[in-house]
Order: sequence, then C-alpha cells, then structure tokens
Amino acid sequence: MEIKKDDNKYIYVIVGKNIRRIRKEKKLTQVQLADLIQYNEGTIANIENNSYQTCSLEFLYIISKALNVSMEEFFKKIE
Repeated sequence: MEIKKDDNKYIYVIVGKNIRRIRKEKKLTQVQLADLIQYNEGTIANIENNSYQTCSLEFLYIISKALNVSMEEFFKKIE
C-alpha cells in the first residue's frame, strides 16, 4: 500500500527512510542494528520498508542512542 505525502501516516515513511539512511551511513546491517537494540530484525525491516506503521518514542530513542544520532535526524525530509 502506497502512502501519499498528504496522509498523516506519511511520517512513518520519513522515519523509516531516515533510519535506513543512517544505518547504512554507519555501515550496519538490519541484523546488526537489531542486535544492538535487542529487537527482532523483522521489526527493523518492517519500519524501514514502511510495513510497520507505528513505533513509540521510546523505540526511536533506543535507536538514536544505538546509532549515536539525535532523534530529530529521523524526521528530516527525504526527497
């Protein structure tokens, strides 16, 4: 299902793309990130691929600490 930019759920697309971008910049696989934060690899894949349309602030905080970035990095627009 494609989510359009004017849909309220589009924020999850932005967050997922930014998590993927940052993870790759840090040269981590989804498995490695999942291991770092002690979550299932499938959760990371679903968030990055926009099949998981919810995540908590706590989850984003955990990822931000593992990737050593501020949480605001997850909300940067990607064109």
